Amino acid sequence: MVAGDVRTKLQIGIMCHDSFGGSVRVATELAYGLVEAGHAVHLFARAAPFGQWDTRNGVILHALPPNGVAASHPAKLHLDWSDQEFDDFLAMVIQAAPSLDVLHFHYALPFAFIAEAVKQHLGHRCPVLIGTLHGTDVSLHSGRRMRGITLPQALCGLDAITTVSESHAALSKEMFGLPEPPQIIGNFVDLEKFSRKKGEPTGRLNHTPRLVHISNFRPVKQPEVMAEIYVEIHRRIGAELWLIGNGPEMARVQRYFRDHNINGQVHYWDLQHDVSELLVQTDLLIVTSKSESFCLAALEAMACGVPVLAPRVGGLPEVVLDGDTGLLFDLHRREQAVDLAVALLTAPERYDRMSEAAERHAGGFDHRQGVGKYEALYCNLIESGRVNGSESSRNLGSVAKPSQAVEKQT
Repeated sequence: MVAGDVRTKLQIGIMCHDSFGGSVRVATELAYGLVEAGHAVHLFARAAPFGQWDTRNGVILHALPPNGVAASHPAKLHLDWSDQEFDDFLAMVIQAAPSLDVLHFHYALPFAFIAEAVKQHLGHRCPVLIGTLHGTDVSLHSGRRMRGITLPQALCGLDAITTVSESHAALSKEMFGLPEPPQIIGNFVDLEKFSRKKGEPTGRLNHTPRLVHISNFRPVKQPEVMAEIYVEIHRRIGAELWLIGNGPEMARVQRYFRDHNINGQVHYWDLQHDVSELLVQTDLLIVTSKSESFCLAALEAMACGVPVLAPRVGGLPEVVLDGDTGLLFDLHRREQAVDLAVALLTAPERYDRMSEAAERHAGGFDHRQGVGKYEALYCNLIESGRVNGSESSRNLGSVAKPSQAVEKQT
């Protein structure tokens, strides 16, 4: 077998959460893409990931009882696993793991600890272990501890660590004390699903501007800031707002709109399994997150020809090209965000250029290329393990013991 040889059928396990969020979207889309490429894929989650699980997609789903149904709201990221949940999930993975070539998790908590426990149980029979870091697993939870070890220590047992942007790679290296930053494999988008409708005219701003915000409405997304920005844009030029998603901050946002007598222009779409049909009907995506490792919603919007208004934080400047495919503002300067949006939405020719540039830029993040990069990584690690011996393969991927500074922090 050679690296990237897609003719070799691999047995691949993917672990992810079951909620509404970017890491789950990437994990499931990767699973679908790997099956399409001819591999056998097992997806491990507490319950079927958000949305109606399609048993025809070819992915073998492993979920915990009862009946693999999520016990919490899909916008909630369940991180505080009980000992029973951990043990049941571990047993489920261990049962399938000896037949796997690769076990790959998306989001470190708690899956890095699961991967470490799998390695301890299986020894030389353990598959190649890979972790992908996505966002708050680094920015908010890097100091977490489970089963007597810290998250940086759990990451040491992996064969490779990846993440989704240069910014998040640098942050991960700093927070976990890694000797080298993780390998970067960016998020990707299905360009057949997310695209401007065929035959759609280039002149899009021939109606009241329609703004959109897509998120799980967690505090890190700062949806109340989005609400403040929208109200001021509406006051100045008139605009609708479509809210796609739901979560713990939604009630606060609704209360803000009621207080400002603005509810009539706000449309609530709740959580959606497929947002592409809604995105193509909008004109500007508003992102207001405190931090973003990448922002999959921004990429999907651009693929639909929708420019993005976003703060200059994390990996967003790598995804949204300021002044070309979208507009970046300083995180705490809300008036700057309003001014930028109003200027764009009142300049139709400039808007059309930005819309077309956004669509072109998103074309560089095709899902087949993204899946291919993960395939190449899997094959490289498996081949290196065969050359160097299964025990030495545990040290692949530039993963080493975290620095003493990080250990003290945790």
